[in-house]
Amino acid sequence: MLKFCFSIPFFISLIMFSQSDKYNVKNTGVNMTVAILAVDDLILSGDTIVALYKAEGLSEKNVNPFTHPNDFLIAGLTIWKGSRLAIALWGNDSTSEMKDGFFNEETIYWAIVKDNQYLPIQLFYRVGQNTWEPNGIHIVDSLKLAS
Repeated sequence: MLKFCFSIPFFISLIMFSQSDKYNVKNTGVNMTVAILAVDDLILSGDTIVALYKAEGLSEKNVNPFTHPNDFLIAGLTIWKGSRLAIALWGNDSTSEMKDGFFNEETIYWAIVKDNQYLPIQLFYRVGQNTWEPNGIHIVDSLKLAS
């Protein structure tokens, strides 16, 4: 009986303080690597950089994560620490029934997360472009907050 009494508060605390699935990235077995060489001064050490893809069934072309954040999911994220870094952007797992990553040649939506909101950022590519490709390697010279 004593174990049962201690178990209830433990499980309640797990439910109350568990992290949101919103920021979980699934390893789907296929990715693209993006190297980020520099960011502008408005992006601070500790800021989260995310790569977003359209959720399954979303065909509207004018929808973006800044006006419709619930229609997008994260396929890659990293914390800016003030120096060069690389980020893996995961593609869709073709063996699963639901969309869980980027499709080939799908547009990448980049953002900084601040106060649980997506702020758009603009990337300047040295190698590659703003579309996802399996096993691709893209290099970003710099990125800045979009105006």
